[in-house]
Amino acid sequence: MKRVWWRRPSTWLALVAGILLLGSGYALWQQQTAAAATPAPANRSEVVNDFVALALERSAAGDIQGAMEALDIAIAAAPDAAPQAYYYRALLHLELGEDEAALEDLNKAIEQNPHFPEAFAARGNVHLSLGRPVSAVEDFNKALQFGLADEASVYINRGLAYFQMDIYDLAEQDFQKALELNPESEAAWFNLGSLYLKQGRDEEALEAFNKVVELNPDMAAVYFNRAIAWANLGKIDEAIADLEKYLTFPITHNAQLQAEALLERLRSGKGVELDATEGEAAGSDAATPSP
Repeated sequence: MKRVWWRRPSTWLALVAGILLLGSGYALWQQQTAAAATPAPANRSEVVNDFVALALERSAAGDIQGAMEALDIAIAAAPDAAPQAYYYRALLHLELGEDEAALEDLNKAIEQNPHFPEAFAARGNVHLSLGRPVSAVEDFNKALQFGLADEASVYINRGLAYFQMDIYDLAEQDFQKALELNPESEAAWFNLGSLYLKQGRDEEALEAFNKVVELNPDMAAVYFNRAIAWANLGKIDEAIADLEKYLTFPITHNAQLQAEALLERLRSGKGVELDATEGEAAGSDAATPSP
């Protein structure tokens, strides 16, 4: 029977890393609520300004439906001159898991303001989540060019796009750049560790994952990834401890089955090798545990 080695998994690593992409993408809306008082461009009508501000207030209060209604009115009032309204509505669509609707709104925002860095960054996130890393890189480049050159999350997400395309040197450069800008970024450390793990740089991966645990001990995925690094280094007791910790989190059923299968192999002294059927079933969705 064909064998699949846990040391070099190709599917779950990229998907686990993708968790942080989604998290940072959805967080953009919450980050922007702090800028609600920023004046709109001069060519924006007062009604657009008022309803965008109302949408931000409602979003900050957790009223997503009310925020969507306010943005719908803002866009209806000036459908050809409301890039911010389209942008914020796109973020709400992302919050609701409506990627295609978000993409449509971001296209409108960029059409109306071709130098809108946040819109390019958000559209890059959508392209990446839809498996379009080339388009994602193009958008992240525009976001950096037009004003987000000091934003760590853009480098993290562009690094993920390079990761998806197996361009590991550029992915590493972007994750390292993100850490220069924000040394406490758990997303950058986690994705850098995942990259090292994919490359077989297990000791470096372990260092990165240790940093993630230090920054956020409640991130489930890091314990699974760190368990793989421990196992690759022959530290079976440590790998078992991390898998046991991972199983205490609210993870998906397939993720649980994957972790339990690996845990059983380690406890029985069989190592980290799985057969092809186990590996394929595990890789489909085990990489999407609740963060």
